[in-house]
Amino acid sequence: MDVKTAVRVFDVINLFAEVRQPMIYSEIARRTEIPLSSCHALLQTMVAKGYLYAPGVKAGYYPTQRLLHVARDICSEDPLTLMFQPLLSALRDATGETAALATLAGNRVVYLDVMESRQKIRYSDEPGGFMTIASAAGKALLGALAPAARRKLLDSFEPQLHSANGALIDRAAFEHDVEQGVTDGWHRSTGESVEDVAGLARGFLIHGEAFALVIGAPKARLLKNEQNAVKALLEVYAQIPPTLLAA
Repeated sequence: MDVKTAVRVFDVINLFAEVRQPMIYSEIARRTEIPLSSCHALLQTMVAKGYLYAPGVKAGYYPTQRLLHVARDICSEDPLTLMFQPLLSALRDATGETAALATLAGNRVVYLDVMESRQKIRYSDEPGGFMTIASAAGKALLGALAPAARRKLLDSFEPQLHSANGALIDRAAFEHDVEQGVTDGWHRSTGESVEDVAGLARGFLIHGEAFALVIGAPKARLLKNEQNAVKALLEVYAQIPPTLLAA
């Protein structure tokens, strides 16, 4: 269940990331759908904590550098992403495609780190970006879970799974696809989550939590080179310390 005040703080931060200019509180309230009085109190609290400031008379509010410095200090010591960065770099260089580390956020997939391809035409995303469970990453994460946990997560979708174009995904066929990927040791998506984008992923557990190494690329290019990409994916997966996977 979402905590309303916490959600509103993130809504305000994300709005500034989108707009990238000062805004008065009535505009912030309108765009985040926060009641005026609540929005004003929230903004004043963020000012008092040093995360917002007023750049001029009637200019509204804008984030301070505090948010940047706090986020940088936190992320610079993230033990998991620091450990996986060389592996993601190796996966990107071996395939020429975008590589990512993903985990579950409720019934969605969230990227923890992304190493984008250096090619001009590429799959692009960023840490904190979300994907649907129908993606290769989602299938791999489900495949890493115990069957009971997998069913519970799939049961949480209402009314059903949908593909990128809004079409319903047959659950039985989807679960069969996940199981087949578990048998094969890797999972594939071919446009179910993002049209014209294909993905390959290898799921695993760390301390009981599901994670996945992911490759994302234009569909035609990745499928053409799928055999080599799968080989690179599994080779990089094999470099994860066994003690970490055994924990």
